[in-house]
Amino acid sequence: MAIKKLKIAVISDLHCHPEQKEFSKNNTLLYSDKLRLPTTEHPVENLLDIIEKEEIEVNLVLSPGDFTHQSDKQGFFSGWSYVNEIARALKADSVIATIGNHDIDSRHTYSNYSFDIPKKISQSFPIEKKNLKHFWDTGFTFIEEEDFQILVVNSTHYHTHYEKDNPIENPAVKGKMDPAQIEQIEKYLKENNDPKKIKIGLVHHHPIKHARQDLGEHDFIENGESFLNVLGTFRFDLLIHGHKHDPWLRYYNTESGFSLPILSSGSFAATNQISWINKFNYFHIIEIIKEQSQPANGILETLTFKNRIGWRKDREDGFYPYAGFGYLDNLQLIVDKIKTHLEATSTGMLKWDIIINEIPEVQYLTPDKMEELEAKLLNEKILVTSKIGVRPKHVYYERD
Repeated sequence: MAIKKLKIAVISDLHCHPEQKEFSKNNTLLYSDKLRLPTTEHPVENLLDIIEKEEIEVNLVLSPGDFTHQSDKQGFFSGWSYVNEIARALKADSVIATIGNHDIDSRHTYSNYSFDIPKKISQSFPIEKKNLKHFWDTGFTFIEEEDFQILVVNSTHYHTHYEKDNPIENPAVKGKMDPAQIEQIEKYLKENNDPKKIKIGLVHHHPIKHARQDLGEHDFIENGESFLNVLGTFRFDLLIHGHKHDPWLRYYNTESGFSLPILSSGSFAATNQISWINKFNYFHIIEIIKEQSQPANGILETLTFKNRIGWRKDREDGFYPYAGFGYLDNLQLIVDKIKTHLEATSTGMLKWDIIINEIPEVQYLTPDKMEELEAKLLNEKILVTSKIGVRPKHVYYERD
């Protein structure tokens, strides 16, 4: 059976700007004029050290937008350059990005045309030149390769002005997809549907509500559920978005019955969420594995950046360093397999690495499913030495 694999890095919401900018200095850790030493205070330089040391390589770098803060031009140049610098270190074939609400001048600070700056940053921003015209004209484009299909959506396509008197419907904040766009996307997918390809959607705003931790309910994509239902019809393997600065991996049950994995990326360098909701900064490596026309499985490894500490697989932060998606069967099946392997030992204990090797589906669980599995194991008097999301060393039967 043919297996396709794709390894991607995700870098979102850099909010890069000069340190001397008139707005607060607390918007980002990634100033465009920031010295790179000490590396533990520079998210890019510190990550480059880790990439070199651990010899990390990926096929693609995906970025859901907000390279700069409030359309600052210098921050834009630097943010885009930083992402490409990381991509080169990762030996990625290309960078595929979209734009966020901070990347456009919807407040008309520098121009009367909201897209004047992003359209002039580079002929290859935010994607290769051959796909740019359709992206700017229609608000989306498809990138097709032999093993994958990526839908890139510009959820700021309708951000044309700033309404101070109507903050809820303010197009400088909220994402939007028009029904005609969604119809065009559906038409394209009907004509270009290869169920054997790995299918990924990339967008800045979240297409469903993300209001936990008092993060607000009004800035999601208008018509986002209709958009997700189309992706569900064509069994997309993953949707990636930015904007919320709160990392979250979950499923959305589409009208077709398909469970679509959605990753809210969190922020690579912004700081407002640190004091607000105690979330830090994140860099994801995702390996996607697809067999024939089956829904893909995915394994996420996430590094967390803390100022003066640097990037690490954090054991205390709210988003686990290890997570996954793709396993939707009954968790009791995994419990029974673990019991069988433990009962075959003389000690009632096994290394977790052995469990992963023998029962690889334990890697394809979202964080909430990992916690469910831990509870089910506990009911069977089976313990793990730490949270599954931080990779325990052992699993064992509780001693009487």
